[in-house]
Amino acid sequence: MADNTPVEQSAASQLLQQHSQQDAEHVPHPVTVEEVADEELSKPVANELSTAAPAAKQKANQPPSLSSTEVFPELGAAPAPNRGVAGFWAVRQGVNGKANGASPANGTPAASAPSSAPPSGVSTPTPPAVQAAPSLSIPGRNVEYTLLEPQHVLPRAQLKRPLPDIAKDFNRRSRAPIKVISLPDGKVRVEATGAQDVATQALKDFINQIGTKLSIKVSIPRSARAHIIGKGGSTIKSLQEKTGARIQMPKVDESQAPVDEDDDSSIDVFIEGNAQQAAAARNAVLKIAGERAGNTNTKVKGIPAEFYPFIAKNGLISNLQHEKGVQVQVPSYQPWSAQPPIAPAPGQRPVFHPAADNFIQLVGDREAVKSAREEIERRAQQLREQLQIEQFPVNRGRHQFIIGERGIPLDQFFDDTGCTIVMPTDEEDDLVTVIGPADSVHTAAERAMDLAMEMQSSNIDLARFYRQAPGGAAAHARNVTRYLRERKEIERLEKLHDVHFNTPFSTEGALPWELYARDGKNAIRAQSEIKGLADAHPPSRISTISVDPFFHSYIQKEVRPRVRQDYGVHVVVPRDNEAGAPVLFVYEGRAASPDSYEVPRSQPTQPELLEMQKWLREAQAHLEGLIRQQEAITSTTLEVPHKYHEKLRKFIKKEQENRATNQIPTRVSNIGTSIIIRGPTSAVESLAAKCEAFVEQEKEDEKERGFTLEFDFPQKFANHLIGKGGSNIRDLRDKFDVDIQVNDGKVLLKGPKAKAEAARTHINALGRQLQDEATHILKIDPKFHRELIGAQGAQINRLQTRYKVIINFPRTAKPGKDDESVAESASDAGKPRRQQAADEVMVRGPKRGADEARDEILSLLQYLKDHSFSATVTVQQKQLPSLIGSGGAVLEQLRQQTGARIDIPKESGETQVEIQIKGTKAQVAEAKKLLEEKKAVFDDTVVKTIDVDRKYHKALIGTGGANLREIVVKAGGSDDRRELARAIQFPKQDTDGNTIKVEGRSQVVDKIIAQIKAIVTERESQVTEVIEVPVEKHRSLIGRGGDVKRNLEAQFKVSIDIPRQGSGQTAVKIVGQSADVEKAKTHIEGLIKDQPGETIQIPRALHHAVSGNGQIFRRLRTDHHVTVDHAGHAIPPRPAAPNARANGGALPLITDDEDKIADAHSWSVVVNESTEEGDIPWVLRGSPENIEKAKKAIETALEQAKKQDATGYLVLPDPKTYRYVIGQGGSKVNSIRKQSGCRITVPRDQARDEPIEIVGSKEGVEKAKELILAAVQEGINSKPQRAERDY
Repeated sequence: MADNTPVEQSAASQLLQQHSQQDAEHVPHPVTVEEVADEELSKPVANELSTAAPAAKQKANQPPSLSSTEVFPELGAAPAPNRGVAGFWAVRQGVNGKANGASPANGTPAASAPSSAPPSGVSTPTPPAVQAAPSLSIPGRNVEYTLLEPQHVLPRAQLKRPLPDIAKDFNRRSRAPIKVISLPDGKVRVEATGAQDVATQALKDFINQIGTKLSIKVSIPRSARAHIIGKGGSTIKSLQEKTGARIQMPKVDESQAPVDEDDDSSIDVFIEGNAQQAAAARNAVLKIAGERAGNTNTKVKGIPAEFYPFIAKNGLISNLQHEKGVQVQVPSYQPWSAQPPIAPAPGQRPVFHPAADNFIQLVGDREAVKSAREEIERRAQQLREQLQIEQFPVNRGRHQFIIGERGIPLDQFFDDTGCTIVMPTDEEDDLVTVIGPADSVHTAAERAMDLAMEMQSSNIDLARFYRQAPGGAAAHARNVTRYLRERKEIERLEKLHDVHFNTPFSTEGALPWELYARDGKNAIRAQSEIKGLADAHPPSRISTISVDPFFHSYIQKEVRPRVRQDYGVHVVVPRDNEAGAPVLFVYEGRAASPDSYEVPRSQPTQPELLEMQKWLREAQAHLEGLIRQQEAITSTTLEVPHKYHEKLRKFIKKEQENRATNQIPTRVSNIGTSIIIRGPTSAVESLAAKCEAFVEQEKEDEKERGFTLEFDFPQKFANHLIGKGGSNIRDLRDKFDVDIQVNDGKVLLKGPKAKAEAARTHINALGRQLQDEATHILKIDPKFHRELIGAQGAQINRLQTRYKVIINFPRTAKPGKDDESVAESASDAGKPRRQQAADEVMVRGPKRGADEARDEILSLLQYLKDHSFSATVTVQQKQLPSLIGSGGAVLEQLRQQTGARIDIPKESGETQVEIQIKGTKAQVAEAKKLLEEKKAVFDDTVVKTIDVDRKYHKALIGTGGANLREIVVKAGGSDDRRELARAIQFPKQDTDGNTIKVEGRSQVVDKIIAQIKAIVTERESQVTEVIEVPVEKHRSLIGRGGDVKRNLEAQFKVSIDIPRQGSGQTAVKIVGQSADVEKAKTHIEGLIKDQPGETIQIPRALHHAVSGNGQIFRRLRTDHHVTVDHAGHAIPPRPAAPNARANGGALPLITDDEDKIADAHSWSVVVNESTEEGDIPWVLRGSPENIEKAKKAIETALEQAKKQDATGYLVLPDPKTYRYVIGQGGSKVNSIRKQSGCRITVPRDQARDEPIEIVGSKEGVEKAKELILAAVQEGINSKPQRAERDY
């Protein structure tokens, strides 16, 4: 109560006080009619919690009863019946829903749990059971209470204030007022009034302030330990959160074998907390243990596997399942055995050995399972007395036709005969064993013989084909058989002809093949193919080499593919069961790939045999060379105790992963405590030394395994430390080799001191990193959640990994897989999950990471909002192909053009389909507009044809389709290339016909046809004139890139046909209207008339320098329409460039790194000293004004050439670096020309070692060289660094 001021109590309060006094004085409460328990209700189960001796008669040193709710009270309303939790040996519902064993209904009480003594130092009397007052429910006044023993309340000296004062302070901030009542027997009654959940929580909080801390011990079955802990500790964490107590489970030695669930051995669980917490935790633990122990799961051992069919088939199992409610699982019987039963001597019973594994399994109530086990064992004993054995030899090749894929199922054999069968796995054993009752076993043996002999049999001896084979015919036959098996050729023959082969081997080689077939004709066909295969693989085609088995894996993975590619030789590596077999080399040829290779079936010719021998020798020499490069193979043995094997295995695995890439991994195996390491000597010695050092360190660490280190760690970061499903904590345990426990803000490390301290340092660093943790709650419409999460949570998992945060999306009633994966990843360890609204997304982690993750999520959300607009366009189904285009080109262009997502529906039978458009508002609008335009065009599309003589088709198309494009565009059509191809379609060249198809909108089609008719009409009235033009004049009519010809055709509206260059023809045709042709002809004649020329003299020594290797002639012709000839005079020879490596320096390889070869080059300078004397005429032809312009350009070039007295030749080692000299659009070389004043010519084909030619003064040439090398170095440095290649 809040204060002690007396107030007038209500009738309900007075009645409540009266009940409290009766409880304190143990006055029996007069029961009214309303309070009599309904007989229809279930009665409480009698157990230890409802029977206890009076507290006054208990001795002071008697330990408390852990089953007493007075000593360890639970919170609850006063009148609730005191129902105890059944002990873990108590009965429970059977698997079929019936109660197994005795129940209260038949008068047999349930067994009680054994008492568990608390740790020393805890001694409290056991009070009598409190007769709880009946429930009285008053609206708005719910009362929850608990009783505390005196020893469960902190002494006055340890309390800061008296209990009433503590209650006053507590009530000032509590929503449920607390009332403390001291009873005459020393107990303390604590009441809380208010809503049930609020009152319950108030009681817990108040008792946590005033209660003493207890530590109790509870025994549970060992098999229940894992169920109390739960997956990743989830169950035990939930119990601790719910009860407020600390529950400590004993650690189990992981080196021990797992204990079966029916093992009755127990372990002790320690619980710490106040009285209320300890009692709640104890009851919760016992409840789980009771649920697990009521049922048992056991295996029936000692039953021979041969008995399984007889036990499973005679109705015993179904009876046990229906009558006793026990689930019985009988393993499937396997008829193949390495140790079949031995036939007994006459007059004796056969001996059957118990199954070594794969036992019969029983699940159900403990008593029912025990009874079922006895029934099964009784049946097994009967079978020992009833079953007989009959054995008979059958050729091993025929065993496969009795039972299995090529015979009949074992169940069918048992159903037909009432017997089972045992087939030997030993290759040397051919005895078939039939087991069954005495009156059935002989009939079953006859049935097995019939099945074995149904197949026709014949033998094929491959060795007879190779009587002269070196090394023996049988050995070569074995090699051929191994090769055909690996190539699956035998399997192919079996399927093709419905036959079966058995290919046995002996120590000398292959034994005759056994061929089985139901149809004799199929056997003959298979034999014929086998002969062809044998002829195709003579000894010359196959060679062998003996290799240590250690190298087999290396040959299989590394050598085999390379040998097949380089030598055309297939390598057959022995299998594990082919001990002592050599490695085979079989020539297949280099032409065909291994996958497409077909095994030959004809005898090779003599030249082919010689070719085979050549490649086989080279392949064999290659492998022998590789083997010789390896070290000698050795092995060593280490003795290591079993308990270190698992850690040593992980250590060796890590060492093998870190080995050099060219090193063959050593092979490690174990037999008992012996670890055998085999491989190259140095690798074995190194690994053995490391393993010995590792084991010695483990032994030293074992001495310190008891060292513990405990330190604080913020509980709010426990989930980060533990990780999803305990993944982080497992990684830390493996990394530091210490045990790590996280609980209530504490981290407990157990292991070697140095490793524990290293782990502590790491964990503390993680804690400091997480100290700035922040949590953001984002309001996001649920319709965007799935797209934010991504497929299988990919989007959010990426953010969580990048920013090291936890992102929680709200759970839904039926979450999708994406939501579940994210929700699981965000589960917290050690604290309750915050309830999220449907539109809330929580981001939690380090502040910087959380902020960045939040911003990225909001940015992505905005993007989704912006792109969440949609629209549909309905089109005809037959229009879809034109909208998609070839290979989806048209559709992709639409997507690129608009930026919208356009989804075309799959083809269906509907005539109208809807196209979905998604994206931003503008994107959707633009895409919809374009699609509707295309729809309108398609709906208005017509197809018409027109017949036009083929001779006019070329004119209609025009050069490069120019005329065609002009016709369509002028008619109002599109100039898009695809649209043009569809608009006008001409017949193919290889087909007959003159019909042109025109497709498009009706108005456009009509205009196109009108234009075509007009053009054809015009063409029909055209005339053709031929004019003779000297070949040397053709260039002036064509112009650069054909520009002169095009201009003439456009100017006079004619078509001009000029003969191909080199044809020697001079006739130029002019086609067009008569008047236009005449004008064009007159103009052309004027162009080709010899123009007066003007001659200038150029010194022969400077001819090439002035002409710039012909560049000035092209420039004069292009810029001034002036041509240059030399009046028949011979052109001086061009000075030859020196050898690329004239300086004698060897250039580096182009495969060297660029940064190492940037300064490497070949450079030589040649002084321009020509032996040519006299002048050479340059005859300039053109208009007078153009000739004057040309003369000025030549004079300028002549003056510059006189100054250029040197020529430099520069060769760079890597042709790819020449592009750095030219630069983008020639910018770099033009810049170098201006700076140096030199003429620089970069060769077109740098791969031919042609030099860069630099012409100018000696100083200018050297400067140009330096500028070029600087440009190359600059280009190399600007490239991104290449990643180092791992060899």
